Amino acid sequence: MNIKEWMELDIDRLETEPVTKLEKQRVKQHVLKKYKKASLWKSIGAAAVILVSATALTAFAFPSVASQIPFMNNVMSYFDDDYGQYTNFELFSDDLGLVDSDNGISILIDHAVYDGTNIIVSYALETEENLGESIMMSGGNWFDVRGANGLGGSDRIIQIDDTHYVGLAQFTPTFKDGIFPEEIEVTWKPKAFQNYETDIVAQGDWSFNFSLNRIDGTVIALDETAENEQVRITLNSIEFTDVSTVLSYKQFASEELRKDWPSVTPVFTVKDDLGNVYVDGLGGGGTTSDDFVTFTGTTSFGAIKEGATKLFIEPTAIASLEYGRGHEEISLDAIVIDLAK
Repeated sequence: MNIKEWMELDIDRLETEPVTKLEKQRVKQHVLKKYKKASLWKSIGAAAVILVSATALTAFAFPSVASQIPFMNNVMSYFDDDYGQYTNFELFSDDLGLVDSDNGISILIDHAVYDGTNIIVSYALETEENLGESIMMSGGNWFDVRGANGLGGSDRIIQIDDTHYVGLAQFTPTFKDGIFPEEIEVTWKPKAFQNYETDIVAQGDWSFNFSLNRIDGTVIALDETAENEQVRITLNSIEFTDVSTVLSYKQFASEELRKDWPSVTPVFTVKDDLGNVYVDGLGGGGTTSDDFVTFTGTTSFGAIKEGATKLFIEPTAIASLEYGRGHEEISLDAIVIDLAK
């Protein structure tokens, strides 16, 4: 069966034993990934041959990075995932395989996913020299999302041997009126990687551009509130996808609270009735246009475990002086969401 036939295959019409939707998706993803990876690296190999005649300086990187695909097949195994946040990442994410090389460093963007709110990108670095364990992007050239008016998130890079690193970036863009598009365009133009312990700086000129479609999800409107005399947090909605669960919220802080604490933002602890803990004190991306009178945002965690019928969401407002100068934690009663409805 060719790739076109696989793409158009209607699995639900096959005469097979009953299986879950997740199992069907795994089978289809497995077959498609084999086609995509084979054609991807065949193309990269051909490109490398062409580049040899043009410039010997960049040609070496393509086959070298390609040879490291085995360790890229399970990037998430290198990162702490105590709450199962990335369990289905490689299964449902887009297999990008984008490579760019400069100044002795090759960067490979491996997988990426957009759940309608957050973006997760896994990538790898291959270097000619050992840059040490504690390297980070530097120079302020982080990911950019077209049309977004703000961006917040985190990035972590782990060294796996002398010249190979894996990275994981997770970020949340903000858009006008809080409306997230069905498709996003991401640009990444890193300029340097720096080891802040040894002051080693590796500079270069790399550039990536790719698009991601929003994965399917189910959104449930909530309008559930937890409050006291100082702060009120309202959960507006919850969205379930194959890779994540996204809470949308709005926080209101009292004038009295803000007199002492100029910044007030929420974090959440989320558990289910089976005893699973999804996050413990997790924040998220958000914005304020009125000096934290209101704060609107989202927070995301892993997909809900099978069999869970209730979620217990415990909000805590972090009232802060910012920059590590002190803070106060204001705990609110848990909000219970019935998943069986």
